Amino acid sequence: MLCDEDLYRSQIERLRDLVEPLLLVVAEPSMPAAAATVLRHAPERFFLAGTSYGGSLALEVAATAPARVAGLWLMGCDPGPYRQTVERGLNARVQAGEFDAVVDELAKAVVSRGGPHAIPAMATFRSMARRAGPTLLLRQNTALMERSDRRGDLSRISCPTLLVWGREDSFADVEHGHDMAARIPGARLVVLDGCGHLPTLERPEEATRAAREWLLATLLRGG
Repeated sequence: MLCDEDLYRSQIERLRDLVEPLLLVVAEPSMPAAAATVLRHAPERFFLAGTSYGGSLALEVAATAPARVAGLWLMGCDPGPYRQTVERGLNARVQAGEFDAVVDELAKAVVSRGGPHAIPAMATFRSMARRAGPTLLLRQNTALMERSDRRGDLSRISCPTLLVWGREDSFADVEHGHDMAARIPGARLVVLDGCGHLPTLERPEEATRAAREWLLATLLRGG
């Protein structure tokens, strides 16, 4: 949510020899509509990565068109029902003209303050959020609030799945990662210390290494 290609810039450059990256910023008013947008722009079969809102969207895509998804890389997402009161409060604040204050608060909360890349990660998030603007935030957040509970679908995911989690994630606790790893057959969970909600920004080397190992293993197996 509120992010663009800068969230994955390091990975895009360093995984280009294995995949052809396609970055989509999606802001439809519902998760089914957002999934339809992804499927309309994606090739017939593809690997799919998503963080937070993007992770929830990736789960929606996988549930909608499982045969098209060759692999899932998920970070910082909660497959269960969303905290309606908190999220509706966020929309109300943005609609009241508090977008800049909301972005500043999110930037401080989204990273592990003691992490090695906390300061540049916060700066990158702020820049992405300001480019995105309040309308995009409202649409993405509304889709999150109204999304389906996908916990019951996790056991039916058959594609190779990588879960990368920050141990200090304050938005999607690391226990969500452990729970998803237990429910998704064959899923691999990588937990990163000194990392909050944005592993690709906060621990770029480790996140890229995990993704590279996962992609290579999947491609060798013919996934």
